[in-house]
Amino acid sequence: MQEITWMPGRMHGLARQQSLRGWLAILLLSAGGRLISWAWRVAPTARRDEPAAAMEFHADADGTGRVYVDGRLQGTLTGVQRL
Repeated sequence: MQEITWMPGRMHGLARQQSLRGWLAILLLSAGGRLISWAWRVAPTARRDEPAAAMEFHADADGTGRVYVDGRLQGTLTGVQRL
């Protein structure tokens, strides 16, 4: 009969004695999780002091919509009459 191997979790009190390799895997997995959470805390965030660009949409009678950002034409949307 084959033995089932489970991934080690936080509660790793298994019934049989773990090998050195098993304990090392548990240690590395827990250290990796902590490093990822620390990385998210120290990662730079987006600047919020800049105002958002003013976006406008104008639809023509022929079914073409135009998208403007800060008064400049950015593109057209064929077949779109409203957003």
